[in-house]
Amino acid sequence: MKIEVLGTESLGVRGLSCYIDTGSHRILIDPGIALGYTRWKLHPHPLQALMGDIIRARITTYWRKADYIVLTHMHGDHIPLYNANPFQLDLYMLDHRGEKRIIAPLPSILNKKERIRLAKIHELYGERLITIKWRAAEIGPIRVFGPYNHGLSHTGVYVVYISSSPSILHLSDTGLLDEKVVEIARRYRPDIVITDGPPLYRYLYDVNTARDILNRAEQVLNRIARYVDKIVIDHHINRCDQGYRWIRSRKDNGIMTAAEYMGRKPLLLESWRRTLYRLLPVSNYWFNNDYRSTIEEYRGILYRLISRINKSIHDIDESLFSTILSRVLTEK
Repeated sequence: MKIEVLGTESLGVRGLSCYIDTGSHRILIDPGIALGYTRWKLHPHPLQALMGDIIRARITTYWRKADYIVLTHMHGDHIPLYNANPFQLDLYMLDHRGEKRIIAPLPSILNKKERIRLAKIHELYGERLITIKWRAAEIGPIRVFGPYNHGLSHTGVYVVYISSSPSILHLSDTGLLDEKVVEIARRYRPDIVITDGPPLYRYLYDVNTARDILNRAEQVLNRIARYVDKIVIDHHINRCDQGYRWIRSRKDNGIMTAAEYMGRKPLLLESWRRTLYRLLPVSNYWFNNDYRSTIEEYRGILYRLISRINKSIHDIDESLFSTILSRVLTEK
């Protein structure tokens, strides 16, 4: 049995992609990747883009291997795109051969942009594209439920249960903010839950709202924890150090980031973009010219940085990240 989180915020990109090999089936959930196109008026740094390129290659490999691919919703950090920007996964760069089946949301719950995205996938897969027609569906080894709320919005998102050993419940972008998902955890009592956390980074300017959101998430998390021993929380909540600290304060309860589940230290590059530009200055529009050669210049730095971070005995925040990166840059 193999469970691997491929790309999410604690691994340096945006998304919540996972690969599960049960021995009998190979399942890829939410095979997308993104980098925030602008944050603090800064485009993704080349070092971020290199991390994204590495993860994009891994998703591409597992796409080729998968029997089933589940798209829980049609956002650009969860699916391959027909019109991908340089920091996303290009639908037309994937291997579409074989008998793999794509499980996707019902078109009626999608907006116009999302329906176009689904239609482009349908052009490539035809009858191998299965749209979910009921609130609960069983397709091969996969059970899909929903749609539920996407965090604080009412955009529909599905959750996925895989009855394997260990069993997995992937709650996608429900953000620990839709209490209805607790019923799925209660009914199936999975060994592992992989979930998004609330988008705290959007409300750091509003202390009261941020506190209310975390209180709501805490209530849902505590209810899920009654039925689950191990909970991986990542994605939106790890777009700021405050979100990471919230997860770490619960580490004694079987709660961790995806990076920690994968045996690594978190690398919150989306959160630390300003530090990257400060210590590794580059034009804000660097990607308009020589994208490939530019990101390759940072490969040695990235590998040394990851090695240093993983060897640290401390929890990583932006200050420590800055210190470690500064040391890496002085190495010969």
